[in-house]
Amino acid sequence: MEIYTFAIHPDYWCQGVGKELLKFAEKQANKMNIKVLRLDVYEKNLPAIKLYEKFGFKYIDTVDLGLENYGLKWFRLYEKLL
Repeated sequence: MEIYTFAIHPDYWCQGVGKELLKFAEKQANKMNIKVLRLDVYEKNLPAIKLYEKFGFKYIDTVDLGLENYGLKWFRLYEKLL
């Protein structure tokens, strides 16, 4: 299962909302018998990277997703085996 968009409003940062959403995604993947969760994150989004790594996602690679015109050149790819 690929997580395409994952964002938490700043008013709710550091309150466990992201963790709960990741738990929900994992639970849904398990119900669907999906064995891997994948996502990408902008390389400078350090709070998100910290959350994903803490939740068990493993770094795979860094890639250019073609968003340089928006100031977002490099993205880190992560996956979690379920």
